[in-house]
Amino acid sequence: MLKVLIIDDEPNVRKGLKILVPWEENGFEICGDSGDPDEGLSLIMSMEPDIVLIDIKMPGRLGLDIIREVRENGFSGKFIIVSGYSNFDYAKDAIRYGVKSYILKPVDEDELMEIILKLKEEIAQDRKWEKDKKIVEEDAIRNLLLEGNKELEEKLCKYDSFQTAIIFDEYSKSNDKAARKLESLIKEKLNKYADDVDVIRMNNYVALLFKDFRNSRVNRILLDLKIRISSEIGRNIFITLGSECDNPVFISHSYKEAEKLLNYKFIYFEKEILSVDTVKEEEKLISTEKINSEKLYSYIEVNDIESINDYLIKIKNNVILEKLSEDEIKISAIKLFLGLVGKLSKDYDLKMENFFDEENIVRDINNINSLKSLIKYLSNNFIEISTRIGEKSSYGIINKMVVYINKNYYRDLKLEGLAEIFNYNSAYLGKLFKNEVGENFNTYLDKVRIKEAKTLLLGEQLKVYEVSEKVGYKNIDYFHSKFKKYVGMSPMNYKKKSEKI
Repeated sequence: MLKVLIIDDEPNVRKGLKILVPWEENGFEICGDSGDPDEGLSLIMSMEPDIVLIDIKMPGRLGLDIIREVRENGFSGKFIIVSGYSNFDYAKDAIRYGVKSYILKPVDEDELMEIILKLKEEIAQDRKWEKDKKIVEEDAIRNLLLEGNKELEEKLCKYDSFQTAIIFDEYSKSNDKAARKLESLIKEKLNKYADDVDVIRMNNYVALLFKDFRNSRVNRILLDLKIRISSEIGRNIFITLGSECDNPVFISHSYKEAEKLLNYKFIYFEKEILSVDTVKEEEKLISTEKINSEKLYSYIEVNDIESINDYLIKIKNNVILEKLSEDEIKISAIKLFLGLVGKLSKDYDLKMENFFDEENIVRDINNINSLKSLIKYLSNNFIEISTRIGEKSSYGIINKMVVYINKNYYRDLKLEGLAEIFNYNSAYLGKLFKNEVGENFNTYLDKVRIKEAKTLLLGEQLKVYEVSEKVGYKNIDYFHSKFKKYVGMSPMNYKKKSEKI
Protein backbone atom coordinates (compact mmCIF):
# COMPACT_ATOMS: atom_id res chain seq x y z
CA MET A 1 0.00 0.00 0.00
CA LEU A 2 1.21 3.50 -0.84
CA LYS A 3 0.98 6.00 2.03
CA VAL A 4 -0.96 9.25 1.49
CA LEU A 5 -0.77 12.32 3.77
CA ILE A 6 -3.27 15.22 3.58
CA ILE A 7 -2.30 18.76 4.67
CA ASP A 8 -5.01 21.44 4.41
CA ASP A 9 -6.22 24.05 6.89
CA GLU A 10 -9.89 23.42 5.96
CA PRO A 11 -11.35 20.45 7.95
CA ASN A 12 -14.10 19.84 5.39
CA VAL A 13 -11.56 19.62 2.58
CA ARG A 14 -9.49 17.10 4.56
CA LYS A 15 -12.58 15.07 5.35
CA GLY A 16 -13.78 15.22 1.76
CA LEU A 17 -10.45 14.14 0.29
CA LYS A 18 -10.45 11.04 2.53
CA ILE A 19 -13.72 9.78 1.05
CA LEU A 20 -13.70 11.30 -2.43
CA VAL A 21 -11.95 8.33 -4.05
CA PRO A 22 -11.70 4.63 -3.04
CA TRP A 23 -8.13 4.84 -1.76
CA GLU A 24 -7.70 1.33 -0.39
CA GLU A 25 -9.24 -0.34 -3.44
CA ASN A 26 -6.55 1.30 -5.54
CA GLY A 27 -3.61 0.43 -3.30
CA PHE A 28 -3.42 3.53 -1.09
CA GLU A 29 -3.82 4.18 2.64
CA ILE A 30 -4.37 7.54 4.35
CA CYS A 31 -1.53 7.54 6.90
CA GLY A 32 -2.45 10.90 8.45
CA ASP A 33 -3.75 14.44 8.01
CA SER A 34 -3.13 17.88 9.48
CA GLY A 35 -4.56 21.38 9.31
CA ASP A 36 -1.40 22.98 10.70
CA PRO A 37 1.49 23.72 8.29
CA ASP A 38 4.24 23.18 10.88
CA GLU A 39 2.73 19.93 12.09
CA GLY A 40 2.29 18.88 8.46
CA LEU A 41 5.99 19.46 7.80
CA SER A 42 6.90 17.27 10.80
CA LEU A 43 4.52 14.53 9.63
CA ILE A 44 6.11 14.49 6.18
CA MET A 45 9.59 13.99 7.62
CA SER A 46 8.55 11.41 10.23
CA MET A 47 6.02 9.36 8.22
CA GLU A 48 7.74 9.59 4.83
CA PRO A 49 4.50 9.24 2.80
CA ASP A 50 4.60 8.31 -0.88
CA ILE A 51 2.12 11.05 -1.82
CA VAL A 52 1.28 14.35 -0.07
CA LEU A 53 -1.88 16.31 -0.93
CA ILE A 54 -1.11 19.84 0.23
CA ASP A 55 -2.93 23.17 0.14
CA ILE A 56 -0.88 25.83 -1.64
CA LYS A 57 -1.89 28.59 0.76
CA MET A 58 -2.48 28.14 4.48
CA PRO A 59 -2.46 30.58 7.42
CA GLY A 60 1.08 31.48 8.39
CA ARG A 61 2.84 29.39 5.75
CA LEU A 62 2.67 28.61 2.05
CA GLY A 63 2.49 25.01 0.93
CA LEU A 64 5.42 25.78 -1.37
CA ASP A 65 7.56 26.71 1.65
CA ILE A 66 6.88 23.31 3.15
CA ILE A 67 7.67 21.57 -0.16
CA ARG A 68 10.94 23.49 -0.48
CA GLU A 69 12.02 22.72 3.09
CA VAL A 70 11.31 18.97 2.97
CA ARG A 71 13.02 18.70 -0.42
CA GLU A 72 16.11 20.35 1.07
CA ASN A 73 15.97 17.75 3.86
CA GLY A 74 15.96 14.84 1.42
CA PHE A 75 12.25 13.99 1.08
CA SER A 76 11.60 12.48 -2.35
CA GLY A 77 7.87 11.66 -2.23
CA LYS A 78 5.27 12.96 -4.70
CA PHE A 79 3.17 16.10 -4.12
CA ILE A 80 -0.30 16.99 -5.34
CA ILE A 81 -1.00 20.70 -4.85
CA VAL A 82 -4.63 21.37 -3.93
CA SER A 83 -5.59 25.04 -4.24
CA GLY A 84 -8.40 27.49 -4.77
CA TYR A 85 -5.98 29.71 -6.68
CA SER A 86 -5.45 29.23 -10.38
CA ASN A 87 -2.14 31.02 -10.40
CA PHE A 88 0.56 30.14 -12.93
CA ASP A 89 3.28 31.60 -10.69
CA TYR A 90 2.43 29.05 -7.99
CA ALA A 91 2.51 26.24 -10.54
CA LYS A 92 5.81 27.50 -11.95
CA ASP A 93 7.40 27.58 -8.47
CA ALA A 94 6.05 24.11 -7.74
CA ILE A 95 7.68 22.71 -10.88
CA ARG A 96 11.07 23.83 -9.51
CA TYR A 97 10.62 21.34 -6.66
CA GLY A 98 9.53 18.46 -8.86
CA VAL A 99 5.77 18.94 -8.36
CA LYS A 100 3.86 17.93 -11.48
CA SER A 101 0.33 17.57 -10.11
CA TYR A 102 -1.83 20.63 -9.50
CA ILE A 103 -5.58 20.39 -8.83
CA LEU A 104 -8.09 23.16 -8.15
CA LYS A 105 -10.77 23.24 -5.48
CA PRO A 106 -13.44 22.03 -5.46
CA VAL A 107 -11.65 18.81 -6.28
CA ASP A 108 -13.12 16.70 -9.05
CA GLU A 109 -13.25 12.97 -8.23
CA ASP A 110 -12.30 11.77 -11.72
CA GLU A 111 -9.49 14.28 -12.01
CA LEU A 112 -8.04 13.26 -8.63
CA MET A 113 -8.36 9.56 -9.50
CA GLU A 114 -6.53 10.10 -12.78
CA ILE A 115 -3.72 11.97 -10.99
CA ILE A 116 -3.20 9.42 -8.19
CA LEU A 117 -3.18 6.46 -10.58
CA LYS A 118 -0.65 8.25 -12.75
CA LEU A 119 1.51 8.94 -9.68
CA LYS A 120 1.16 5.30 -8.60
CA GLU A 121 2.60 4.23 -11.94
CA GLU A 122 5.40 6.80 -11.64
CA ILE A 123 6.27 5.56 -8.14
CA ALA A 124 6.40 1.95 -9.40
CA GLN A 125 8.72 3.02 -12.23
CA ASP A 126 10.86 5.09 -9.85
CA ARG A 127 11.21 2.15 -7.48
CA LYS A 128 12.14 -0.20 -10.30
CA TRP A 129 14.69 2.31 -11.54
CA GLU A 130 16.09 2.74 -8.02
CA LYS A 131 16.24 -1.02 -7.57
CA ASP A 132 18.02 -1.53 -10.90
CA LYS A 133 20.37 1.35 -10.13
CA LYS A 134 21.14 -0.13 -6.71
CA ILE A 135 21.85 -3.54 -8.24
CA VAL A 136 24.29 -1.97 -10.70
CA GLU A 137 25.95 0.06 -7.92
CA GLU A 138 26.21 -2.98 -5.64
CA ASP A 139 27.69 -5.08 -8.45
CA ALA A 140 30.28 -2.36 -9.05
CA ILE A 141 31.22 -2.28 -5.34
CA ARG A 142 31.25 -6.10 -5.24
CA ASN A 143 33.74 -6.12 -8.13
CA LEU A 144 35.76 -3.40 -6.40
CA LEU A 145 36.06 -5.57 -3.30
CA LEU A 146 36.88 -8.77 -5.16
CA GLU A 147 39.28 -7.58 -7.83
CA GLY A 148 39.25 -3.80 -8.08
CA ASN A 149 37.23 -1.47 -10.32
CA LYS A 150 39.15 1.38 -11.99
CA GLU A 151 36.10 3.45 -12.86
CA LEU A 152 34.73 3.29 -9.33
CA GLU A 153 38.17 3.80 -7.79
CA GLU A 154 38.43 7.12 -9.66
CA LYS A 155 35.02 8.23 -8.33
CA LEU A 156 36.06 7.35 -4.77
CA CYS A 157 39.17 9.55 -4.83
CA LYS A 158 37.18 12.32 -3.11
CA TYR A 159 37.36 10.30 0.13
CA ASP A 160 40.43 10.29 2.39
CA SER A 161 40.21 6.81 3.93
CA PHE A 162 38.65 3.40 3.37
CA GLN A 163 38.19 0.25 5.42
CA THR A 164 36.32 -2.99 4.86
CA ALA A 165 34.62 -5.38 7.27
CA ILE A 166 32.81 -8.71 6.97
CA ILE A 167 29.85 -9.81 9.08
CA PHE A 168 29.36 -13.57 9.25
CA ASP A 169 26.50 -15.57 10.74
CA GLU A 170 26.80 -19.38 10.64
CA TYR A 171 23.04 -19.91 10.36
CA SER A 172 22.63 -17.38 7.53
CA LYS A 173 25.32 -19.20 5.52
CA SER A 174 22.89 -22.00 4.68
CA ASN A 175 19.57 -20.18 5.05
CA ASP A 176 18.71 -17.61 2.38
CA LYS A 177 15.84 -16.13 4.37
CA ALA A 178 18.09 -15.61 7.39
CA ALA A 179 20.79 -14.12 5.13
CA ARG A 180 18.32 -11.58 3.71
CA LYS A 181 17.16 -10.71 7.21
CA LEU A 182 20.76 -10.20 8.35
CA GLU A 183 21.48 -7.89 5.40
CA SER A 184 18.27 -5.94 6.08
CA LEU A 185 19.10 -5.57 9.79
CA ILE A 186 22.60 -4.31 9.04
CA LYS A 187 21.24 -1.72 6.60
CA GLU A 188 18.63 -0.64 9.13
CA LYS A 189 21.17 -0.26 11.96
CA LEU A 190 23.62 1.62 9.71
CA ASN A 191 20.98 3.76 8.02
CA LYS A 192 22.31 7.02 9.47
CA TYR A 193 25.66 6.28 7.77
CA ALA A 194 24.01 5.22 4.47
CA ASP A 195 25.94 7.73 2.35
CA ASP A 196 29.34 6.66 3.69
CA VAL A 197 28.93 2.94 4.42
CA ASP A 198 28.12 0.50 1.63
CA VAL A 199 26.43 -2.75 2.69
CA ILE A 200 26.96 -5.53 0.15
CA ARG A 201 25.73 -9.11 0.46
CA MET A 202 28.32 -11.59 -0.75
CA ASN A 203 27.85 -15.37 -1.08
CA ASN A 204 27.96 -16.40 2.59
CA TYR A 205 28.24 -13.11 4.46
CA VAL A 206 27.75 -9.35 4.33
CA ALA A 207 30.62 -7.00 3.44
CA LEU A 208 30.87 -3.35 4.53
CA LEU A 209 32.88 -0.56 2.94
CA PHE A 210 33.53 2.44 5.20
CA LYS A 211 34.47 5.75 3.55
CA ASP A 212 36.08 8.58 5.54
CA PHE A 213 35.90 6.78 8.91
CA ARG A 214 38.99 6.40 11.07
CA ASN A 215 39.80 2.95 12.44
CA SER A 216 38.79 3.76 16.02
CA ARG A 217 35.36 4.98 14.90
CA VAL A 218 34.85 1.95 12.65
CA ASN A 219 35.58 -0.30 15.64
CA ARG A 220 33.02 1.54 17.78
CA ILE A 221 30.35 1.30 15.08
CA LEU A 222 31.03 -2.41 14.50
CA LEU A 223 31.00 -3.22 18.20
CA ASP A 224 27.65 -1.47 18.64
CA LEU A 225 26.34 -3.24 15.52
CA LYS A 226 27.47 -6.64 16.84
CA ILE A 227 25.74 -6.14 20.19
CA ARG A 228 22.47 -4.96 18.65
CA ILE A 229 22.24 -7.56 15.89
CA SER A 230 23.34 -10.49 18.09
CA SER A 231 20.67 -9.47 20.59
CA GLU A 232 18.00 -9.24 17.90
CA ILE A 233 18.71 -12.56 16.13
CA GLY A 234 19.51 -14.43 19.35
CA ARG A 235 22.98 -15.67 18.40
CA ASN A 236 26.50 -14.31 18.14
CA ILE A 237 27.77 -12.90 14.85
CA PHE A 238 31.43 -12.90 13.83
CA ILE A 239 33.07 -9.72 12.48
CA THR A 240 36.42 -9.39 10.71
CA LEU A 241 38.08 -6.10 9.83
CA GLY A 242 40.53 -5.35 7.02
CA SER A 243 43.25 -2.71 7.27
CA GLU A 244 42.51 0.98 6.82
CA CYS A 245 43.85 2.47 3.57
CA ASP A 246 44.00 5.96 2.09
CA ASN A 247 43.81 5.00 -1.58
CA PRO A 248 40.80 3.30 -3.25
CA VAL A 249 43.24 1.07 -5.16
CA PHE A 250 43.93 -0.79 -1.89
CA ILE A 251 40.26 -1.40 -0.98
CA SER A 252 40.42 -4.87 -2.52
CA HIS A 253 43.49 -5.69 -0.40
CA SER A 254 41.67 -4.59 2.75
CA TYR A 255 38.70 -6.78 1.82
CA LYS A 256 40.89 -9.82 1.13
CA GLU A 257 42.46 -9.39 4.57
CA ALA A 258 39.01 -9.39 6.18
CA GLU A 259 38.00 -12.42 4.10
CA LYS A 260 41.15 -14.37 5.05
CA LEU A 261 40.46 -13.73 8.73
CA LEU A 262 37.22 -15.74 8.38
CA ASN A 263 39.46 -18.83 8.28
CA TYR A 264 40.23 -18.17 11.96
CA LYS A 265 36.57 -17.90 13.00
CA PHE A 266 36.69 -21.11 15.06
CA ILE A 267 39.86 -20.04 16.89
CA TYR A 268 38.79 -16.46 17.63
CA PHE A 269 34.99 -16.77 17.69
CA GLU A 270 34.69 -15.01 21.07
CA LYS A 271 36.67 -11.96 19.91
CA GLU A 272 34.52 -8.84 19.58
CA ILE A 273 36.12 -7.88 16.25
CA LEU A 274 38.96 -9.77 14.56
CA SER A 275 41.63 -7.81 12.70
CA VAL A 276 45.14 -8.59 11.49
CA ASP A 277 46.51 -6.60 14.45
CA THR A 278 44.38 -8.63 16.90
CA VAL A 279 45.85 -11.88 15.57
CA LYS A 280 49.41 -10.53 15.79
CA GLU A 281 48.90 -9.34 19.37
CA GLU A 282 47.42 -12.70 20.36
CA GLU A 283 50.34 -14.63 18.84
CA LYS A 284 52.88 -12.43 20.64
CA LEU A 285 51.50 -13.55 24.00
CA ILE A 286 51.95 -17.28 23.45
CA SER A 287 54.68 -19.72 22.50
CA THR A 288 54.54 -23.18 20.97
CA GLU A 289 55.48 -26.21 23.04
CA LYS A 290 55.99 -29.87 22.25
CA ILE A 291 53.08 -31.86 23.60
CA ASN A 292 52.87 -35.57 24.29
CA SER A 293 49.53 -37.30 24.74
CA GLU A 294 51.17 -39.76 27.15
CA LYS A 295 51.62 -36.89 29.60
CA LEU A 296 47.93 -36.09 29.39
CA TYR A 297 47.22 -39.78 29.99
CA SER A 298 49.34 -39.62 33.15
CA TYR A 299 47.61 -36.47 34.43
CA ILE A 300 44.20 -38.09 33.95
CA GLU A 301 45.37 -41.25 35.73
CA VAL A 302 46.39 -39.36 38.86
CA ASN A 303 43.55 -36.79 38.78
CA ASP A 304 45.95 -33.85 38.30
CA ILE A 305 43.31 -31.34 37.20
CA GLU A 306 45.69 -28.37 37.05
CA SER A 307 48.07 -30.25 34.74
CA ILE A 308 45.18 -31.47 32.58
CA ASN A 309 44.09 -27.86 32.02
CA ASP A 310 47.68 -26.66 31.50
CA TYR A 311 48.12 -29.36 28.86
CA LEU A 312 44.93 -28.26 27.08
CA ILE A 313 46.13 -24.64 27.12
CA LYS A 314 49.31 -25.81 25.37
CA ILE A 315 47.16 -27.53 22.76
CA LYS A 316 45.18 -24.30 22.32
CA ASN A 317 48.37 -22.23 21.92
CA ASN A 318 49.79 -24.63 19.34
CA VAL A 319 46.54 -24.53 17.36
CA ILE A 320 46.62 -20.71 17.33
CA LEU A 321 50.25 -20.51 16.18
CA GLU A 322 49.87 -23.25 13.57
CA LYS A 323 46.67 -21.58 12.26
CA LEU A 324 44.88 -24.90 11.90
CA SER A 325 41.49 -24.99 10.18
CA GLU A 326 38.30 -25.83 12.06
CA ASP A 327 38.16 -29.29 10.46
CA GLU A 328 41.80 -30.04 11.34
CA ILE A 329 41.23 -28.97 14.95
CA LYS A 330 38.09 -31.06 15.36
CA ILE A 331 39.60 -34.17 13.75
CA SER A 332 42.61 -33.92 16.10
CA ALA A 333 40.33 -33.44 19.12
CA ILE A 334 38.21 -36.47 18.19
CA LYS A 335 41.32 -38.65 17.73
CA LEU A 336 42.75 -37.49 21.07
CA PHE A 337 39.50 -38.05 22.95
CA LEU A 338 38.71 -41.47 21.46
CA GLY A 339 42.32 -42.62 21.86
CA LEU A 340 42.36 -41.75 25.55
CA VAL A 341 38.93 -43.26 26.20
CA GLY A 342 39.97 -46.50 24.51
CA LYS A 343 43.29 -46.81 26.36
CA LEU A 344 41.91 -45.87 29.77
CA SER A 345 38.93 -48.22 29.36
CA LYS A 346 41.30 -51.09 28.67
CA ASP A 347 43.87 -50.26 31.35
CA TYR A 348 41.37 -49.67 34.13
CA ASP A 349 38.62 -52.05 33.03
CA LEU A 350 36.15 -49.18 32.88
CA LYS A 351 33.08 -49.43 30.67
CA MET A 352 33.62 -45.94 29.23
CA GLU A 353 31.27 -46.60 26.33
CA ASN A 354 28.38 -46.27 28.81
CA PHE A 355 29.37 -42.65 29.38
CA PHE A 356 31.43 -41.70 26.31
CA ASP A 357 29.83 -43.18 23.22
CA GLU A 358 31.98 -42.66 20.10
CA GLU A 359 29.07 -41.39 18.02
CA ASN A 360 28.11 -38.86 20.70
CA ILE A 361 31.69 -37.64 21.06
CA VAL A 362 32.00 -37.05 17.30
CA ARG A 363 28.61 -35.29 17.18
CA ASP A 364 29.33 -33.12 20.23
CA ILE A 365 32.72 -31.98 18.94
CA ASN A 366 31.41 -31.26 15.44
CA ASN A 367 28.63 -29.10 16.94
CA ILE A 368 31.06 -26.91 18.92
CA ASN A 369 31.51 -23.45 17.36
CA SER A 370 34.75 -22.19 18.93
CA LEU A 371 38.17 -23.30 20.16
CA LYS A 372 37.44 -21.92 23.62
CA SER A 373 34.28 -24.05 23.88
CA LEU A 374 36.15 -27.10 22.57
CA ILE A 375 38.88 -26.76 25.21
CA LYS A 376 36.21 -26.42 27.91
CA TYR A 377 34.42 -29.51 26.57
CA LEU A 378 37.64 -31.58 26.59
CA SER A 379 38.57 -30.33 30.07
CA ASN A 380 35.18 -31.23 31.56
CA ASN A 381 35.23 -34.70 30.03
CA PHE A 382 38.86 -35.50 30.86
CA ILE A 383 38.26 -34.48 34.48
CA GLU A 384 35.15 -36.69 34.59
CA ILE A 385 37.18 -39.63 33.23
CA SER A 386 39.88 -38.91 35.79
CA THR A 387 37.28 -38.94 38.57
CA ARG A 388 35.96 -42.31 37.41
CA ILE A 389 39.49 -43.72 37.45
CA GLY A 390 39.93 -42.36 40.98
CA GLU A 391 36.71 -44.06 42.06
CA LYS A 392 37.94 -47.30 40.52
CA SER A 393 41.33 -47.23 42.27
CA SER A 394 40.91 -44.96 45.27
CA TYR A 395 43.14 -46.78 47.76
CA GLY A 396 45.42 -43.93 48.66
CA ILE A 397 48.38 -42.24 47.04
CA ILE A 398 50.70 -45.27 47.21
CA ASN A 399 48.15 -47.53 45.56
CA LYS A 400 47.83 -44.93 42.81
CA MET A 401 51.61 -44.93 42.47
CA VAL A 402 51.68 -48.72 42.23
CA VAL A 403 48.96 -48.66 39.55
CA TYR A 404 50.86 -45.96 37.70
CA ILE A 405 54.16 -47.89 37.82
CA ASN A 406 52.50 -51.11 36.65
CA LYS A 407 51.04 -49.27 33.65
CA ASN A 408 54.08 -47.16 32.80
CA TYR A 409 57.11 -49.29 33.78
CA TYR A 410 58.53 -49.03 30.23
CA ARG A 411 58.92 -45.25 30.54
CA ASP A 412 61.83 -43.36 32.06
CA LEU A 413 60.32 -43.35 35.56
CA LYS A 414 62.01 -41.59 38.47
CA LEU A 415 60.75 -40.96 41.98
CA GLU A 416 61.22 -37.21 41.48
CA GLY A 417 58.96 -37.32 38.42
CA LEU A 418 56.20 -39.17 40.25
CA ALA A 419 56.53 -36.82 43.21
CA GLU A 420 55.87 -33.92 40.85
CA ILE A 421 52.88 -35.71 39.29
CA PHE A 422 51.35 -36.57 42.68
CA ASN A 423 52.33 -33.21 44.19
CA TYR A 424 54.47 -34.67 47.03
CA ASN A 425 57.96 -34.07 48.35
CA SER A 426 60.12 -36.77 46.72
CA ALA A 427 61.98 -37.76 49.93
CA TYR A 428 58.74 -38.04 51.89
CA LEU A 429 57.06 -39.97 49.07
CA GLY A 430 60.00 -42.39 48.95
CA LYS A 431 59.68 -43.17 52.67
CA LEU A 432 55.91 -43.49 52.38
CA PHE A 433 56.29 -45.90 49.47
CA LYS A 434 58.77 -48.12 51.33
CA ASN A 435 56.58 -48.23 54.43
CA GLU A 436 53.49 -49.23 52.44
CA VAL A 437 55.03 -51.58 49.86
CA GLY A 438 57.90 -52.95 51.92
CA GLU A 439 60.65 -52.01 49.48
CA ASN A 440 61.94 -48.82 47.94
CA PHE A 441 60.69 -47.30 44.71
CA ASN A 442 63.63 -48.36 42.51
CA THR A 443 63.53 -51.97 43.74
CA TYR A 444 59.81 -52.24 43.09
CA LEU A 445 60.23 -50.72 39.62
CA ASP A 446 63.09 -53.13 38.81
CA LYS A 447 60.99 -56.12 39.88
CA VAL A 448 58.05 -55.04 37.73
CA ARG A 449 60.35 -54.58 34.75
CA ILE A 450 62.16 -57.90 35.24
CA LYS A 451 58.86 -59.73 35.63
CA GLU A 452 57.68 -58.29 32.31
CA ALA A 453 61.08 -59.08 30.74
CA LYS A 454 60.72 -62.75 31.71
CA THR A 455 57.33 -62.87 30.01
CA LEU A 456 58.70 -61.27 26.84
CA LEU A 457 61.70 -63.59 26.71
CA LEU A 458 59.40 -66.58 26.83
CA GLY A 459 56.54 -65.41 24.69
CA GLU A 460 57.97 -63.33 21.84
CA GLN A 461 60.73 -63.82 19.32
CA LEU A 462 62.65 -60.82 20.58
CA LYS A 463 66.36 -60.30 20.97
CA VAL A 464 67.61 -59.54 24.47
CA TYR A 465 68.41 -55.90 23.69
CA GLU A 466 64.87 -55.47 22.30
CA VAL A 467 63.38 -56.85 25.52
CA SER A 468 65.64 -54.53 27.50
CA GLU A 469 64.30 -51.48 25.67
CA LYS A 470 60.68 -52.64 25.88
CA VAL A 471 60.76 -52.86 29.67
CA GLY A 472 62.45 -49.48 30.17
CA TYR A 473 66.21 -50.25 30.30
CA LYS A 474 68.08 -48.27 27.68
CA ASN A 475 71.46 -49.73 28.70
CA ILE A 476 71.80 -53.44 27.88
CA ASP A 477 74.57 -54.02 30.43
CA TYR A 478 72.48 -52.49 33.18
CA PHE A 479 69.59 -54.75 32.16
CA HIS A 480 71.87 -57.80 32.33
CA SER A 481 73.00 -56.94 35.85
CA LYS A 482 69.46 -56.32 37.11
CA PHE A 483 68.12 -59.50 35.50
CA LYS A 484 70.88 -61.62 36.99
CA LYS A 485 70.32 -59.99 40.39
CA TYR A 486 66.63 -60.89 40.55
CA VAL A 487 66.53 -64.11 38.46
CA GLY A 488 69.94 -65.58 39.23
CA MET A 489 71.00 -65.97 35.61
CA SER A 490 71.47 -63.90 32.46
CA PRO A 491 68.53 -63.15 30.16
CA MET A 492 70.00 -65.37 27.44
CA ASN A 493 70.47 -68.33 29.80
CA TYR A 494 66.95 -67.86 31.12
CA LYS A 495 65.61 -67.91 27.56
CA LYS A 496 67.62 -71.06 26.67
CA LYS A 497 66.68 -72.85 29.86
CA SER A 498 63.01 -72.13 29.30
CA GLU A 499 63.18 -73.40 25.72
CA LYS A 500 64.52 -76.78 26.96
CA ILE A 501 61.64 -77.29 29.36
